[in-house]
Amino acid sequence: MRKKRYKITQGEAFSIAFFHVGLPVIEGEKYEITEKDVLTFTIKRKNRKPVLTKTFPGEIDKEDIDNFFVHLTAEDTAALPCLCYRMQLTINLEGLGDEVYTLVNKELEVVAK
Repeated sequence: MRKKRYKITQGEAFSIAFFHVGLPVIEGEKYEITEKDVLTFTIKRKNRKPVLTKTFPGEIDKEDIDNFFVHLTAEDTAALPCLCYRMQLTINLEGLGDEVYTLVNKELEVVAK
């Protein structure tokens, strides 16, 4: 089975939504992400430093309790070479660095206009 690869066009604005984001804590309950936590969206090559980073609180929008939106400007995507990347969403509980979990890890391809 082939994994889904997301595609974005170099030099065009792009938004991605993450719905129902949370961590299972106790059966039937979910950890609610608050302003004390750090949610990080990155685009990077495998085993390399991120080429683009957005964080919550700050650059990632939150709606309701568990929906998050990342907005990439045309300038953000124009700076990305046309390659395949990993798109990741991680959470650092309470921003302390002790508990960091990957919530999303997907393929992302940047294509020429």
